[in-house]
Amino acid sequence: MEIIYNRPHNSELVLTIGSFDGIHLGHREIMKKTIQEAERYNSDSALLTFNPHPLEVVAPAVAPKSLTSYHQKLELIEKFGINRIIFKRFTEEFAQLPYQEFIKKYLVDRFSVNKIIVGADFRCGHQSKGTPEKIKELGNKYGFEVEIIPAIKIDDQDISSTYIRELIKEGAVSKVKRQLGRNFKIEAKVVSGDGRGRELGYPTANLKPVTDYVIPSAGVYACRIKVEDELYDGVVNLGYRPTFNKGEFSIEVNIFDFSDMIYEQTVELEFVERIRGELDFSTEEELIEYIEQDVQEAKEILSI
Repeated sequence: MEIIYNRPHNSELVLTIGSFDGIHLGHREIMKKTIQEAERYNSDSALLTFNPHPLEVVAPAVAPKSLTSYHQKLELIEKFGINRIIFKRFTEEFAQLPYQEFIKKYLVDRFSVNKIIVGADFRCGHQSKGTPEKIKELGNKYGFEVEIIPAIKIDDQDISSTYIRELIKEGAVSKVKRQLGRNFKIEAKVVSGDGRGRELGYPTANLKPVTDYVIPSAGVYACRIKVEDELYDGVVNLGYRPTFNKGEFSIEVNIFDFSDMIYEQTVELEFVERIRGELDFSTEEELIEYIEQDVQEAKEILSI
């Protein structure tokens, strides 16, 4: 897969455009159609996306938390088989550009676009006035086709990044899997902690996310963690550790059958199923009893 950072390219393209945060099942349907149409047109398939997310520029107070890091997004798109990914830096100046100028200046003048494929909720240009129908009108003018892909529904609910974020915030990670087509994962760096888990007999890796992810609600989850391309089972605690009067949010993973030193390494944490919410224990003995139960339940979940 070739990565293009906002420069002209002479290949003929069938192109899709959007933020593609999460690369959920709806995004995958759009990419699938883009690849199919590229083959029909004997063209390259391409995906144009923005960095940062447009709302981080035009309305930072309501900008969404991320579902994927830059690296994860690239990896997922490449695995799907898109030939080229085009990154456009989203700036305040770019946000003021009318959709007509965006299509002409950044697509028609820079690429040989045979067809554009977008979701029904796609919007572009200043004040989001560039609807799929209006892009179709420009296609008639400049000689490219436009196809609109309707939203995919699960249980009468449209698949969307917004809905997925709501599920994650609720801790409903098993429902998230149905929307993403995979478990929700975050990339994180292993940082030093206070060693409390080791003192309790359950050593943990303390994680700091590499980007501003939406994070599941406080509690305990069965998880998997990828360390240097090896996948391990584990149990992760998210929360403020009220038993020890800690005020900072932490992500602590007990990795089963693992004893390597991995400080400063970047790992990928995969949330499988929520076990329970966060609890405040009166004694360390009570906490240890619950940890033992959490570990056993996580092993049962992960063995299925």
